[in-house]
Amino acid sequence: MQSVFSVSFQAVLRLLLVALVGCVLGKTKVLTAEARRSLSKIMIWVMLPSLLIVSLSKEINVESLGTYAPILLSAPAVCLVGFLIGKLMAIIFRVPPHLRRLTIAGNTLGNASYIPLPLLATICATAPMFAQNPDQARTLSVTYISVYLLGHSPILWIFGYPYLSGCSWRTISWKHMASPPNCASIIGLSIGLIPPLRQLFIGSDAPLNVVMGALKLLSDGVFPCSLLILGANLADPPPRDEPIQWNAFAALITGRLLVLPFFGFALAGCLWHANLIPRDGLCALIIIVETAVPPATNLVIMSQMHQKGEAAMARLLIAAYACAVITLTTVIVFALKTIDAWL
Repeated sequence: MQSVFSVSFQAVLRLLLVALVGCVLGKTKVLTAEARRSLSKIMIWVMLPSLLIVSLSKEINVESLGTYAPILLSAPAVCLVGFLIGKLMAIIFRVPPHLRRLTIAGNTLGNASYIPLPLLATICATAPMFAQNPDQARTLSVTYISVYLLGHSPILWIFGYPYLSGCSWRTISWKHMASPPNCASIIGLSIGLIPPLRQLFIGSDAPLNVVMGALKLLSDGVFPCSLLILGANLADPPPRDEPIQWNAFAALITGRLLVLPFFGFALAGCLWHANLIPRDGLCALIIIVETAVPPATNLVIMSQMHQKGEAAMARLLIAAYACAVITLTTVIVFALKTIDAWL
């Protein structure tokens, strides 16, 4: 039986190896910037929505709706605490004014999907805790993360987008709220919660079960494609026209990767001992992991859209993702040991 460290290290290492393949493809111009944009669009419009529809529609029903509410509410709680930590780190490390919003946004908004989804899939396949039924654990992990995204994605665009621009939130384009993943989450919830729709799509005898099978096939590409794109994006050398002081790196890495996970353990522990989350260990693990992931790569895209601080944000993210290999492994080790003690 594998040790907790072995499971944690292998889970992060697998992600790193696939991301390194993406890095090589980016460096060799196989995954050019244009190819990455096209693949990202396929991910956003087809693969990720398919995954969300399949996981939410199958796992969520009227009876289980109350079970998932704490997971949904955990997302804004994590973002709020991350924002406060970011503010505190900016003061402690005396981050220059032109970099302050970048570090605070990075502390607030983590990579809530493209890192946790493949990471938890690997943990479910290798951890002794889920050895009895790893496939069911993997499916359930996607459901938990999908519910978490329902609370996280709106904050990403309602707060993150205008905050990085320095403008009012009223200037946001509301089409971002109607993004394919958000719409897919609503569709998945509708199928799961409305009995006639559930009977139509869910189950081996359902008339439209073949549609769910096709969506499942499309969703299988989410994990490798997301990591390849991430690796290729981080491979691009950022422009050298924006110097970044060390204290900006320190504020982001300390706050997001070292301090925020403590809140994750506290939040998961409170929800667990109050019997507000499922006692399967997986839900608590996901809440902890969501507080330990590096910043969202969408922050670079937002900075590019504003044409403001994109080079600095790219450098900050490269440093954060490099450090996350160590910090995320450490958090998973302690999380698995802690949850095993709770069980």
